[in-house]
Amino acid sequence: MIGWLNGVLRGVEGERVLVEVNGVGYEVRVPASLREQLPALGEPLCLYIRTLFSEEEGILLYGFADGWQRRLFDLLITVGGVGPRLALNLMSATEPERLARAIALKDTRMLRTLPGVGAKLAERLVLELADKMAELAFEQRVERLKVATQAAKADLDALIAGLVQLGYSRRDASSALQAALQENPDADEQTLMRLALARLAPKR
Repeated sequence: MIGWLNGVLRGVEGERVLVEVNGVGYEVRVPASLREQLPALGEPLCLYIRTLFSEEEGILLYGFADGWQRRLFDLLITVGGVGPRLALNLMSATEPERLARAIALKDTRMLRTLPGVGAKLAERLVLELADKMAELAFEQRVERLKVATQAAKADLDALIAGLVQLGYSRRDASSALQAALQENPDADEQTLMRLALARLAPKR
């Protein structure tokens, strides 16, 4: 199974891009958000890949800018009535982060504005994915904060794991650390842990 391609962009046609890797051209379907960020033809291109099989078309490759978007795609296609094509269309119709946030917040009104999503499918997306999307959205925000602040040096995954071992849920731990980072972007790991614990104490 192909999970990653590191090659050269050779062509773009609609939702498909052609990536050359060691003399072999791979046709990959990508969301609109990625097509808008593609390099010029002949330039390097790296994609996270999800390999799927279709009885009609055989092996199909779907490409994403990062592992987070690939996880979003994987969650979408677990919902009945959402195949790979619709999942890609949903990720193309709006920003992937906005899509995940709408599902996490159970915003069926927004979801119904997307192509191919009626009232029943919007309800099913929310029912089956709201909690998973909330966790995915938390992780995305934490990752962005790590990049945007000096606290990137801190091992946030280890801090979250430490809080979970103390009996807090992963979601509460992520939320507390996120709030601590926003208020104290220069904090070291010990300070972040202390601030997060202070926020979590009332939850005991």
